[in-house]
Amino acid sequence: MEKILSISIAAYNVASTLCEALDPFLSSRVLDVLDIMIVDDGSKDNTAKIAQEYVEKYPESIRLIQQKNGGWGSTVNTGIQNAKGRYFRQMDGDDYYKPENMPNYIKALQKSDADMIITPYLTYDATNGNVISHENCNPGCEIEKTYLLSEVQSFTPFMHSVTVKTERIRNTVTITEHCFYTDTEFVLKACNQVRTVEFLDMEIYCYRCAAVGQSMSLSGMEKHYTEQTKVIDVLLSYMKEKVKDPAVRRIYDNLLCGTCCWQYLVMLYIKPTSRHKKDLMAFDEMIRARAPQYYDKIGIGVINKLRQTHFLGYSVAARYKKGKDNRFTKDGRLVF
Repeated sequence: MEKILSISIAAYNVASTLCEALDPFLSSRVLDVLDIMIVDDGSKDNTAKIAQEYVEKYPESIRLIQQKNGGWGSTVNTGIQNAKGRYFRQMDGDDYYKPENMPNYIKALQKSDADMIITPYLTYDATNGNVISHENCNPGCEIEKTYLLSEVQSFTPFMHSVTVKTERIRNTVTITEHCFYTDTEFVLKACNQVRTVEFLDMEIYCYRCAAVGQSMSLSGMEKHYTEQTKVIDVLLSYMKEKVKDPAVRRIYDNLLCGTCCWQYLVMLYIKPTSRHKKDLMAFDEMIRARAPQYYDKIGIGVINKLRQTHFLGYSVAARYKKGKDNRFTKDGRLVF
């Protein structure tokens, strides 16, 4: 049977959540047209063993691909190259898709010819399962109508909302490996390969938030903030060299500028040290030199004041900003 959708699951040490990720597909009533790839990124727990049990039960729909650890971007690259479905999308091994919405979603994919499909998603608290937010990336477009990107003026897609034609990204999109925060890179590079987009009104992706140690937790930011700077650096170069379509450039300006703004905040939220101050100053100079349009647009009052003083008083300003925004629990989980 023709596979309509390939789902690449980034799986690194997700033995405790992999069943929660896979079981909804079994009850979705569309398993036969799904191509589910569990990309085991060198896990040291029982991820591969659990995955293999599903493969043996559902060999026509679920595959296990094992590789040496290469990071989230590496699993995306592997998924793209091995996908059998007409459309492709990504999922993390601790998240899940809404099974009740899958049949109508697949029907929409079967009749669509758009290069990219955008669906709403929800975020939920990993500690209690409560829904935190419902996110809709539709800027007001008509549902199930195919638009040229140039017709969509304000559009900021996120990884959890994106489905893309496999043929558009195979051999054209490669994601940085051994690096966190590359989901933005995947989305923006995919956008540069598409020309049409369609919006659906059904939530598919359920994104787990607020887990201690997650990349978006305070401890994760402390450990990996330089990797976000690396991704921004990669995307600024890619944008300059590869992005020619004004419609795609607008998407970059929305999402990449927002990513730069968030990186400034991250470097104010993490513990203020001499190294962090040095890295913040270097990041600020990179944005000033390579993306002056973002540099001028980013409206963080604390950063503007620090620029005026050559970052004198950084430690005080960082503590003030973190306390004022109050975005973290006592154990360091990000409050959305």
